[in-house]
Amino acid sequence: MALEERRPSRFFSVRLLIGLWIIANGLILLAGNLGWIDARPILRHLWPLILVFLGIGMLSQTDKRHGRQTGWVLIIVGLWVFAEKLDWFDINFWKLLFPALLLFVGGMLVKRAFEAPNASLHAKGRGDDHAEFVRSFAVLSGTELRPVSRPFRGADLSAVMAGIKLDLTDARMEGEMATIEVFAFWGGMEIHVPPDWTVTSKVGTFMGGFIDKRRPTVVLPTKTLIIDGVVVMSGIEIKN
Repeated sequence: MALEERRPSRFFSVRLLIGLWIIANGLILLAGNLGWIDARPILRHLWPLILVFLGIGMLSQTDKRHGRQTGWVLIIVGLWVFAEKLDWFDINFWKLLFPALLLFVGGMLVKRAFEAPNASLHAKGRGDDHAEFVRSFAVLSGTELRPVSRPFRGADLSAVMAGIKLDLTDARMEGEMATIEVFAFWGGMEIHVPPDWTVTSKVGTFMGGFIDKRRPTVVLPTKTLIIDGVVVMSGIEIKN
């Protein structure tokens, strides 16, 4: 009974699907080496299905919105490339990828430009006028921010082929919770937080990463920092 309770509740884990994928490739290579089949065209046509398996694994293991979106993206890309290799249609995915990324980045920037005034007004309505809402938009450059003069209310950070460093080590948070909206494309962000802040990530990544490098501390967390947004071919690091 105890052994059954330790089993994962969801069957389609990423580890299981990758294991099955490796076994299938091993069987195909073995059959090819024995002369039963020509393994090269089979492997060349089947490799996009690993993206489908990874997407299914992500969908089965996460309830987060951004994680499910990434899973669906992997499934669609894998099926598209697989269908193209089978000559079901003649629309090259890789030729569409870069223009699609440009449209996505431009659309995100336009969307955030319209949302920024509303976010600022909403932030001002939450507290005193002397509290600080940090906003930074960096393109082909590097920016370092260190707000310490006024209570920190939140931030809106965008980096396009650029880097942003936000040092909140000595900042005082207004209230018990603050949100940082992030968008990074071919860039990077580094956010330093005080030891008594806990960090919650709602960041969606595509060919990028979100890394929490905070060192263990004995200080009990009293504030909550929420980081929300999208990272495309970029990275975000959290430090204390």
